[in-house]
Amino acid sequence: MARPVETDDEALLDAADGVLMTEGPSAFTLAKAAGAAQVSAATYIKRFGSKQRLFVRLSERWVLSMDELLRQRAEPFVSPLARVEAVALHSYHDLDHPETAHNQLAALAVDLQNDEMRGLLHLGWGHVRRHLERHITDAIAAGELAGCPPPRQLARIILGAMEGGCIAWSVHPEGSLIDRLSADLTALLSGWTSRPRQGGPPT
Repeated sequence: MARPVETDDEALLDAADGVLMTEGPSAFTLAKAAGAAQVSAATYIKRFGSKQRLFVRLSERWVLSMDELLRQRAEPFVSPLARVEAVALHSYHDLDHPETAHNQLAALAVDLQNDEMRGLLHLGWGHVRRHLERHITDAIAAGELAGCPPPRQLARIILGAMEGGCIAWSVHPEGSLIDRLSADLTALLSGWTSRPRQGGPPT
């Protein structure tokens, strides 16, 4: 008798991530994730152990994906400054839905309350800062930025502005999140932008 085909971990994590992003951590259950994956709740318990350990696995997967994701976001653009914008806005396209954004951002509170997940958040944001820093350095060398703070500091400022702007928008979501963050980033960089960006598709 042939053994039943098992759903792989990536498919289970994809299903769980979809439920988490739609409903938020407080309403998330293994049973709901199992329903989305069309498996039994026991499958999730067997593979991941608990809701908390599943959240950790999702965070670990996010961290491991960051470098390649950020590289892909920046790759289509010739202009280093356009690459800065692409990386700065990378994670907010999926949040640009007022009806679910607050649930998705509630996961941040879960991360902050757990030492292991807070550490993973630090690693993930560290990837973003390093990519921003590299593209800012290139933008300075290309003459697209002048008189700005050091790349490491400016990368930190940009990340803080984007995360803060996203949280503020989720409380009172007027218009598009991406449009707002893009406008805020343009305003933030305007005092140091020496010439228009060249090359690459729009973000």
